[in-house]
Amino acid sequence: MQLVSLQVHKDLEVIRHLKFNEGLSIVTNSEDDGNQIGKSTALRVINFCLGSDGKSIWHDPESKVSNVDIEELVTSGRVTFTLNIKVNGKNYCIKRRIFKLHQKNRVINKIISYIDDQDYPTNDSFKSALAPLLGFSLKNPTYSAIKNRLVRLDKNTASNIYRYLNSNTSDRQYVVYYSYIFGFSGHDDLVAEMAKQDERSRRESRVDMLLNGNTEQDIKDKIESIDDDIFALKQKEMEFDFKDAQNKGVEKLNAIRGKIASLTESITKLNIRTSYNDKTIESYQSQNTKVDLKLVEKIYSEAKTLSPNINKSLEDLIYFHESLISRKVDYLIEKKNEYKIELNFLTKNINDALDKEKTLISSLINDSHLSGFIIIENELRDKYEERGRIAVILDEVISENNKISELKEDIRKLRAKNKRHIEQLKTNVRKFNKKFRSLSREVFKDFALSVNVDNKSDTNEIEFSIVNQKKVSGDGAPRAASLAFDMSLVVYSKESSSNLPQCTLQDYLEAADQDKLAILARKSVSEKIQVVMSVLKDKLISLDEDFIEKHTILRLDKNNKFFGI
Repeated sequence: MQLVSLQVHKDLEVIRHLKFNEGLSIVTNSEDDGNQIGKSTALRVINFCLGSDGKSIWHDPESKVSNVDIEELVTSGRVTFTLNIKVNGKNYCIKRRIFKLHQKNRVINKIISYIDDQDYPTNDSFKSALAPLLGFSLKNPTYSAIKNRLVRLDKNTASNIYRYLNSNTSDRQYVVYYSYIFGFSGHDDLVAEMAKQDERSRRESRVDMLLNGNTEQDIKDKIESIDDDIFALKQKEMEFDFKDAQNKGVEKLNAIRGKIASLTESITKLNIRTSYNDKTIESYQSQNTKVDLKLVEKIYSEAKTLSPNINKSLEDLIYFHESLISRKVDYLIEKKNEYKIELNFLTKNINDALDKEKTLISSLINDSHLSGFIIIENELRDKYEERGRIAVILDEVISENNKISELKEDIRKLRAKNKRHIEQLKTNVRKFNKKFRSLSREVFKDFALSVNVDNKSDTNEIEFSIVNQKKVSGDGAPRAASLAFDMSLVVYSKESSSNLPQCTLQDYLEAADQDKLAILARKSVSEKIQVVMSVLKDKLISLDEDFIEKHTILRLDKNNKFFGI
């Protein structure tokens, strides 16, 4: 996909018309003060035309300040944004506008979208229709996430080369992301491995919860200690000196107390299982709640942007992960109901036994001689209950650890399998590095940047890294390095069979060194790498005026802001 032109209409009047160059397109200021005039807004409007909710047009994500006048104008329904794009030689026209819709208890922003005059009444339907045109196949409404690879509109991540997403994104997620970028043939197995790692982590967390600071052997030792206490109490019970007249009643009492002890242990186990069952349900549900779906969608769907030939999408993995947790929760709820039925049955039986025990004790209790025996029986009941509670914990720990061992073996096999595909992945990375090394060496002179990928020798895990990243030092170097990376991806898209985006939008270039920025600007032109940049004119002083004039598509100032207000 490449950008062709952008028009902004207010009613029937064209208030902006931008024609994008095949290489570099600059949006800058014409006067000395270039702040708060709408440079970034131009890029955010393009972003809106490609599926964002449009709020950043009037709400600055950096300052968190909203421009009420612009919001009122843009959401009046009077402003129409028209973006013309070209995909594989075919032109498409995207039109979008926003108006406030007054509902019963609130006011919402309603977006009307068109692709080649076909209207789409919701943002989700628009993105679902736009995605296939750009080479994406998305089963879930996550199209907005794919644009993060296309645009650099976030100040906090604009200077990051490799880890350019949210700071909470894990290294494992980046491995999945970059395996998509470079069309890794073992990607499906990698996805399966990551899913198993997630399950392993969940089970290990549950073992930690069950053990509560103890070891498995501590639990086993505790059970042995309780068994020893029970043996000693039974010995005391057997050695108790009953009167002849009481023997028959005591035999009945012993029998009923044995039944009560057994029922007590069973009920205790069920209660413990129910308790941990509830905690597990809560844990699974919490995982779905805590997952930053927008962030996951960015990683997964952006990766799909860069390797559309892969059959399985990361959205499939997200759906599979969520449905797997949902099925587990359903199963656990079903088990809870089974426990409840069994618990009701056991509770009825123990209540009947307790009533009989009470009757027998009443007939024997008149003799104070029996008080010692009653104390022994009560202690036994407590020990059986304690043993049942701890035995359940041990059973659960052993079960979870057995499953963890199985998962470890599955992960090991998947990693070993993927190791056999690593050369294909390295080949694709080398294609990308051909341009990345060339661009970065021109920028940094003494060294070049490149992506490196290999397996860890001990675990066979796939690792990505940026070679010489630590040499990227100085205030303006990281931003230049990230721009070089993005431009290299555009070239990689053109030269590979993948359907990666063939343009990049760049904001917050004030952080870039002006000489390095000039080098990349010239390369954008000479090699026809489509870059649309919003930048203060002061950062362009290393370029000659003719070059700037030729490649500038919009100049703004205090009297000529983007929306004229």
